[in-house]
Amino acid sequence: MRVENKDIVNGPIDTVYKIVRDDLSKLVEFMPNISKIECKERSEDNGKIHILNHWFAKGEVPAMAKKFINPDILSWKDVAVWDEATKTVEYRLESFVANSIFSVRGKNTFKSAADPSKTELLVVCDMEIYPDKVPGVPRLLAGTIKPVIEDFIGRLLKPNLTSLAQGLNRYLAKQ
Repeated sequence: MRVENKDIVNGPIDTVYKIVRDDLSKLVEFMPNISKIECKERSEDNGKIHILNHWFAKGEVPAMAKKFINPDILSWKDVAVWDEATKTVEYRLESFVANSIFSVRGKNTFKSAADPSKTELLVVCDMEIYPDKVPGVPRLLAGTIKPVIEDFIGRLLKPNLTSLAQGLNRYLAKQ
């Protein structure tokens, strides 16, 4: 499934880009289902910044899947490469539970809007979910529980990809 979202952020490009790259954890209170974001690694190589963030979502595992699903499914690794020259970030998300339960790769592009005090944020992401590969789900139940798990994982990931600009606007308005 492809997720695309274009929004305007009420802040200049340099400010917006640096907040998302360097201070992502400050946006947590403005993200729909995130309890915390921790920066675990940061390095620079050939003019690009490599960042590993750990995201922790808040949410309830569906009742039908609760006895099979590890609560760690509510968290993931965000492996990102930031390019200052193009004001872009390319990323992939990895599960803490098993790398094979979803494949998420994307690119966010930050551009100056017509009004230089604003930034256009374009989020483009390809997301595939493989609920039948979730550890602990018995093969006999995999077919039955698959749509429940797929919907659950999608509801965890998608809002945070599409609501970043809204969270940034709320954060900047509070400053």
